[in-house]
This record gives sequence, C-alpha cells and structure tokens, in this order.
Amino acid sequence: MDTKEFLTSHNFNPSKKMGQNFLINEEVCKNIVDSIDFTNVDCVIEIGPGLGAITKYIVQKSNNVIAIEIDKRLSEYISKTYPQIKLINEDVLKVDFNELTNQYKNPIIISNLPYSISSLVVIKFIKSNIQHMYCMLQKEMVERMLAVPKTHEYNGFTVLLNTYTTITKTMNISKNNFMPAPEVDSIFIAIHRNENTFDPQYDKFIKQCFGSKRRTLNNNIKNIIDKKSYEEFLNKKHISLLVRAEELDYKTFLEMYKQLVVKQ
Repeated sequence: MDTKEFLTSHNFNPSKKMGQNFLINEEVCKNIVDSIDFTNVDCVIEIGPGLGAITKYIVQKSNNVIAIEIDKRLSEYISKTYPQIKLINEDVLKVDFNELTNQYKNPIIISNLPYSISSLVVIKFIKSNIQHMYCMLQKEMVERMLAVPKTHEYNGFTVLLNTYTTITKTMNISKNNFMPAPEVDSIFIAIHRNENTFDPQYDKFIKQCFGSKRRTLNNNIKNIIDKKSYEEFLNKKHISLLVRAEELDYKTFLEMYKQLVVKQ
C-alpha cells in the first residue's frame, strides 16, 4: 500500500503541529534515494520517515538504518513494516547524533524535516561528527542557505553554513507531490562537511555580527573586539568602516574571528 492509499483508507489525520506533509509521488521518492551517494556508508539515520515513502528505497541501499520519528502512530507503523530498522520514537532535537553513530565510520543523515525545526537540525548536524546530510527543505530556506553577500536572503545562518559545509541542490520538488500539500515548494539538497571543526565561540561571534541589520558591523561587535585592530583589519582589505555584516563573505568573517577574537 502506498502512502496516499494509506492516508485515505486509514483516515489518517496529519499533524499540523508537527508539520506533517507526506511525500506521495513514488517516482520522486525513488529519485531522491538514487541521488544519494551510499559509497562506503555503513549507517543511515533517517529523520522523519513518516509512512516510509523513501524508507522503502533506503533499506535497499543500507543494512543499518536508524529511523527517528516523534509521532508514536508513525513510529509504530514503521516498526511493524520495517522490523530490520532501529526505530527511535523521540524528538530529533533531543537525540545525540554522535552517541547514536559512534560505532560506525561513515554514517549519513537523510531527512524530510518539518520546516519549523529544519534550521535547528541542520545546525545540530554541523555540530556532530557526521560528514554528510541529505535533506528536503523549504525552497525559501535553501535560497537563504545558498545566498550571496549583499542580498536580502544572506544572513548569519548562511555564513555559518558556508564556513563548515558545501551545499548542492539535487532536485526541485513541487508542493503538489505532498499530501496534504504545503504552501511552498521544496528542494532536496546535499550538505557535505569540510575540514573546519565547529567552534561554538565562532557561532556566537557570527550571531553578534548579525545582531541588528540596521546597525553597522562595528556597532554590533564593538564590545567584543579592539577598535583599533578592527579598523586596521578593514583598511588592509579596503573595506569601509561603515560596512554591514550582510556585505561580507564567510572567508572575511573567519579571518576576522581568527585575527581579532581568538588571539585576544
């Protein structure tokens, strides 16, 4: 029984609170999994398997699948349908990814995230030891993730992602492929970690840099850096002292942090 049949025949009411929108296009489900690189992967964490729309294809690629599903109704369904899967009925934000995968060498994450927690889960991934994440996200969010300086979408989240990852768009997915249909289209992306290790102090620094869009960068961070050193840094790079955070790329922020914050 496919997802659409199940939802209809069982009068299943998707939870608005949990942001449940079920993927019902079989071809899209298969294409999603086919787009993922399973080379040397020894464990897959699937976040939000729902009714197993892509789970059925994931288990054909991996023998070790850990599914995290907060909805008890869905977790019970997945457990019965795919007994070979380790099922965790829990809020993903409370799950320790490193502890979950400490016995594996090359785990990956695959997810269809509720849009309300998507950024939090992506940050959680960046903080973990896992190197690859494949996820379906709201189109507008992906545009923010891939934004460039001096655009409306560019923000601190963009800088953080650029510092630690490389993001690739895999496919556009119309809202018509879901039941119930969400208000916006989605994009499936691949996020790959780079060599930079997550630094919580850098995270705080970026948040302060983007603390207020109306203020200059200097006014946002004047309490945490030496003014003279900051002005010298900008002058060497021929950057205006009135520059705002959204005008600088992540390499400039990282260099500024290492030179003006870490060395203090």
